[in-house]
Amino acid sequence: MSDEVFVEVEFKGPRDRAIGFVEGYRLAAGEGRVWFCPREHLDHGSLLDALKERMHLETHVILSRELADRVAEALEESDLLDLEVEETHEIECVELPFEFKCFSRDEAVEIRARIEKDLPEGVKLEDYEVKEDIDEDAAGVEMYSPVHDFIAAGKGRYVGTVPGVMEICRRLEGRDFIHPGRAQLHYVT
Repeated sequence: MSDEVFVEVEFKGPRDRAIGFVEGYRLAAGEGRVWFCPREHLDHGSLLDALKERMHLETHVILSRELADRVAEALEESDLLDLEVEETHEIECVELPFEFKCFSRDEAVEIRARIEKDLPEGVKLEDYEVKEDIDEDAAGVEMYSPVHDFIAAGKGRYVGTVPGVMEICRRLEGRDFIHPGRAQLHYVT
């Protein structure tokens, strides 16, 4: 498991400026991945934070502690930008809840494989429950009928490192029958 520490940085200022500055700095420095919270499926906690984000008054970005420190230093040295680091929070882990429901045995096998296998380093599957119901009396009924001979449903959550859980988010994104919730950041206290 990687020992890299990730932080959520809250920038005060226009969103486009914050994203442009961080992404430009990252690319010029040849650094790793950065996640811009407005583009990710993250739960912001409070309605006020969500409104500030929507109104482009602040932007939340997840990046390594090392890169965050260098970006903050670069911002302090520049007086051309109306942008500043408001707060920084160290992330302990990320939690991603999900649920699924399908009506085909083949689809259930594929969904379970996608959910259960090849988890990224530092990610655990917790509180995972699967239920499969078979109704022999409904066999032969059409696909869009309210009655199905097979129903597979499940739910659970992934808990782990920022890069690992964000990879899972990408893996589940846009998949039929799988419904990921909003990822929640848990901070070091």
